[in-house]
Amino acid sequence: MKEFLLRKFETEYFALQTLIRCVEAQEDQVPEFSIKCISHIINVNHRWNSRLNGTKPESNDWDVFPLHYLEKLNSQNYRETCDYLEKKDLDKHFLVSPEPNDSLGQTAIDILFHLLQHSAYHRGQIVLNLKSHGLKFPINGFVQLED
Repeated sequence: MKEFLLRKFETEYFALQTLIRCVEAQEDQVPEFSIKCISHIINVNHRWNSRLNGTKPESNDWDVFPLHYLEKLNSQNYRETCDYLEKKDLDKHFLVSPEPNDSLGQTAIDILFHLLQHSAYHRGQIVLNLKSHGLKFPINGFVQLED
């Protein structure tokens, strides 16, 4: 499972880096929604990495970062996620509480898989947003990225 997830996170890292570069190249025309969603992907990844590692996150889910800072943050998240995958117990359980009175237990694998799905969902929204504004967008599907 570890090798599978490492490969998927590598693909996700490159997909998001490509998307960030595409948005940076058209910065003056890109809708705020796209920048907000890229920042959101990075924030959520950072927050879950922090939770998995037992550290305090430095950002909130919807904080917006300057475009020139996004590649660095994405790289940092990728390194932290890979480090976790290499060194930690992926079967470890965490309490995940979407509602104040709920407590759901999830494994690290579940959380990491959720991160991949979350990112793919929002990358799709960003591509649709760019396309609907007549802007360039990268092809960032898993099959295309794995070639």
